[in-house]
Amino acid sequence: MDWIETPDSSNIARFGYDVSSMVLYVEFKKGGSYQYFDVPESVFDAMRVAGSTGQFFGQNVKGVYRFART
Repeated sequence: MDWIETPDSSNIARFGYDVSSMVLYVEFKKGGSYQYFDVPESVFDAMRVAGSTGQFFGQNVKGVYRFART
């Protein structure tokens, strides 16, 4: 899995995606790593090109998909 660094984001440090398990991995700048389950690849692709990674995450991932802190 390749990580996508997000230096311009005030909240998200980096994120990655495992196609085979459909898990989105998100690491936050203030600490904490999370796995979001059953995330379609299209959501990951859209997050990768979003103008604001944090805003996209808040509107399309947080509160939508099951998650676990790692």
